[in-house]
Amino acid sequence: MEKKDPKTRTLEELLLDLRTQKNWTYLDIVNELSKLGLIVDEKTVKKWEFGLSYPDLETIYKLSELYLVSSEDFLNAKEISYQKSYNSIHMTLIKWICYFTGFTLIYGRFLFYIILAVVLVCALIFIANPLGFLDWLLEITNS
Repeated sequence: MEKKDPKTRTLEELLLDLRTQKNWTYLDIVNELSKLGLIVDEKTVKKWEFGLSYPDLETIYKLSELYLVSSEDFLNAKEISYQKSYNSIHMTLIKWICYFTGFTLIYGRFLFYIILAVVLVCALIFIANPLGFLDWLLEITNS
C-alpha cells in the first residue's frame, strides 16, 4: 500500500490506513469504541471509510483516543475530503456502489462508468428507434 503524506490524506484514507495498520475489522473498531463509551455499528464505521458519512466531533475525539492520532489530524483529513469534492453526485453514487458491493473506489468507478455507458447506449437506441427498443424490452421481460 502506498503511503500518502498525512497532511494530504482524506478522512476515508486516514481511517482505512489506521484500521489496516492495526489489522482490525469493522467489528474490532466497534468493540474498541464501545470500550471508550461510544456506541456505533459496523455499517456506520464502513460508511466513514467509504466517505458516505462522516463522524461527528465527539466521535472524532474518540477515534483520536483509539488510534493515538491527534484530533486535529482527523479534522484536517475531513476538511481535505470536502475540498476534494468527495461529495459530488457521481462520487456519492460510486461510493454507494462500493458500499453495497464491497468494491474499492477504483472498481466502483469502473462499474459506475460501465452502468452509465449501458444506460447511454440504451437511451441512444431508444431515441433512434423507440418502438423497436420497446419491442425488444418487452421481449426480454417476457422471456
